[in-house]
Amino acid sequence: MVKNIPVLLADSECAVCNRSVRFIRKHLGKNEKVLFRSLFSDEGKKYLREYNLPDDYNESLVFIENGRAYLKSDAVFRISRRMSGLFPLLSCFSILPKKFRDYLYTLFAKHRHHLPVKMKSGDRRDQRE
Repeated sequence: MVKNIPVLLADSECAVCNRSVRFIRKHLGKNEKVLFRSLFSDEGKKYLREYNLPDDYNESLVFIENGRAYLKSDAVFRISRRMSGLFPLLSCFSILPKKFRDYLYTLFAKHRHHLPVKMKSGDRRDQRE
């Protein structure tokens, strides 16, 4: 495991999650570095254990930064701050109540496997780079 470089753990079996990883990689700020790992990989499970999450956790993205794991909407806002263009402005929505933000995130995440998004070849590989 690499210290001092943020890590994004995502569900590698989910087409929406894989597309999200590709999108984030494409729009990361010029000098930003983030490691992408599958929640289900051995390394991903080590991170989950280190932050007291169950090995089978797959309810949300997990963004690890500065020794802390961020879940659900907090993970999204933390990631958006590292992206280029106007994406960092998304973090202004973090002023909304966390319970409400996480409810929306959970609602979307619950149905992510049923959305009409197909996996592209190489999507799972993208979470390893």
